Amino acid sequence: MATMRLLNEEQYLIQTVDKKLALTTHRVIQRKRLRHLRGCTSIMLEDIESWQIKATGNMWYMGLSVASLPFIYLNDSWAFLGAFFLLLFLMTRQNRIHIISQNAVIVLPLEVDETGLNSLVEIFRQAIKVRMERLEQQLPEKVAA
Repeated sequence: MATMRLLNEEQYLIQTVDKKLALTTHRVIQRKRLRHLRGCTSIMLEDIESWQIKATGNMWYMGLSVASLPFIYLNDSWAFLGAFFLLLFLMTRQNRIHIISQNAVIVLPLEVDETGLNSLVEIFRQAIKVRMERLEQQLPEKVAA
């Protein structure tokens, strides 16, 4: 597995049990453990433009449902198969948090309910606020040097 090295003075704030997602003092890190995608995606906290809650589902099910539509002309039983895949798509839809920056989008692999969402967003806001304060403190030091 590819590991993401921490930057100078960077510390972990929160990390999931499976270590796929981490919030540090400087950035949000998402590790990918798929066979064909090994590596990490990260967004610096100061680069986060917004976050949104979107319902996401497995698009393979929707694609299989649409692919079965032409076969309905051959035999009406294909409609059941298309409906089955459509129901699977609707059943796998979950509300996920999308963190958006100019260069990347990270979809948090967490199922978050409404009460937990407010605390999670508050943790992100506090981390961003602390990071921006540190950057403002370092800026006058660099200008004076």
